This record gives sequence, C-alpha cells and structure tokens, in this order.
Amino acid sequence: MTRKIHESEYASNDYWKNDFCHEVHYKRGSRHNKVGMWILWIFLGIVIAQVLYAITIIPFFPITFTILSGIGVIFYVAWRAS
Repeated sequence: MTRKIHESEYASNDYWKNDFCHEVHYKRGSRHNKVGMWILWIFLGIVIAQVLYAITIIPFFPITFTILSGIGVIFYVAWRAS
C-alpha cells in the first residue's frame, strides 16, 4: 500500500496551521518564575533531607546500599548527559 495521504485527510483543521491562539506569556526572570524556582528548590531540599534521614535511620545494609546506588546512578547519568 503505497498511496500517499492527501493533506485534507490529516490536516483538515486549520487549528494546527494557525497557532496564533497559543501565545506564551512566559518572561525569563519574572516574579512568577522566581516564585516557582523557590518552590522547586525548597521541594528538592526537603526531598534530599528526607533521603539523608532515611539513610541514617534504616539500619538494614542492603536497603541503604540500594538507595545510595540509585543516587549514584542518577548522578552518573546526569554527569554523562551534560
């Protein structure tokens, strides 16, 4: 089956062609962006504190080793990706 699909079969709506209704009002450095970044860093700080607390509290070695190995893999992947 080598029939070419006509444009009217998959793009019958001008919604995707005329993207004028999707204007992005994002501005770098705006107050909205700064508040969002503060929330993000506070959340990440809480998560890191919880992971460190869990590592110090859980006495069973394989669980702690698994958590630390997972964190190590995450850092390795992030390092290699950048």
